[in-house]
Amino acid sequence: MLWERLFAKDARHSPFNKGLSDVEIASFLEKMEENPPTIEQYVLEATITYHPQFVRLVPELSPPAFKLKLDKQLALWYALRAINPSGSGNLVLSDAITALCHSLDYSQRNIYRLLGNGKGKFWDTCAFKEPHTGASCTRIKIYSLLRVCEHLGVYHVRVFVEVPVSAFQKLREKRSWLYASYHQPQGHTANPISRASLEVATGVRRRTQQRYDKVTGTVKVANFANQKNSEAKMVPILHLVNGKSKQWLKHRRLGNTYYSRVLKAARGMTKKVNVLFRQSLKRGEACLLKRFFFSPRSFTRATEKHQEPFLWVNPKERIIPGRVEWCLV
Repeated sequence: MLWERLFAKDARHSPFNKGLSDVEIASFLEKMEENPPTIEQYVLEATITYHPQFVRLVPELSPPAFKLKLDKQLALWYALRAINPSGSGNLVLSDAITALCHSLDYSQRNIYRLLGNGKGKFWDTCAFKEPHTGASCTRIKIYSLLRVCEHLGVYHVRVFVEVPVSAFQKLREKRSWLYASYHQPQGHTANPISRASLEVATGVRRRTQQRYDKVTGTVKVANFANQKNSEAKMVPILHLVNGKSKQWLKHRRLGNTYYSRVLKAARGMTKKVNVLFRQSLKRGEACLLKRFFFSPRSFTRATEKHQEPFLWVNPKERIIPGRVEWCLV
C-alpha cells in the first residue's frame, strides 16, 4: 500500500525518502487533502507496518519484577513500548495483538491473559468509538516509566539497555534477558558479586541464574584476593580447604564479575524521572557499605566502607598477569 510505504517507521528519515516518485507523492498528498486520516487510522497503520529492531529494557525494574512474579507482565510492557512508534502510549488492542504476534512471538491467548494480570500495574484498557465509522474498539493505555517505577518500588534509574528483537522471542529468552540486564554491559566496570548475593538481589535462584547466563551468553570473570606483606610486596591471601582425607591451602576467590551482552542505549527519560523522584520523595534509606574500589581516590572519598574493603590491582602489579586481582586495604 502507498500509505504503508510512505509512513513506514523502519528508518528515522523524512517520509519522502522512501523511494517514491514525485508523481506518487503528489497524488498521495491530493488524496490526503480530500480525505485526511484520523489519529486512530494513523496509529493502526504505523503499528502494523512498524517492525522494531530492538527492545529497550530498564535494569532496575528486573529485580522487583522477579520478586513479585511480574516478569511476564514487565516483558509485555517492554514489547508494547517497542511497537509504539509514536511514543504516545496509546495502542488499538487488535493492532497491538497483530504486531506482537508478528514481531515478538506472542500468541493471542497469552496476550489477553497477561493484559488482564497486568491491568492497573503496567497499563490500562478502555473502550472507545471511532469518530468516523462509529465502530467500537479497545485501546491500551501504556503506563509511563515513572508510574511503573513507583509501582515496583524503584526510585532511581541509571540508563536504558537494548536487546535485539530477534533474541527477545520465547518466554525463556525474555526472562533471561530481563535477568541479564541487571549486569553491566561489556566494556563497563562492574563489582564482583557472588551467586548468593545475586539471589538475594534479584530473587532468581542459583541454578536458574546459570541457565539464564547460558541463554544470553553472559561473560563470567573470576576475581582473586591479595594483600601486601610487611615489605609492601603483593602476596596472595590463602585459606585452608578441608577435604575428605587431607587439607590444603588455596588462593582465596572473591565473587565473579558478570558482563551481559546487552547494548547501552540513550538515557531517554531517565534523567527527568530521577529529578521527579528527588522532588517528590524524601526517603531515609540506609546507605550500602561499599566494598570494592577501582582507585585510591574513590576509597578515600567514600564515607561508608565495608569492614573488609578491596582495591583494584593495576595489571602491572598483579601476581599472575591477565588475571583480575584485588588487594585488601
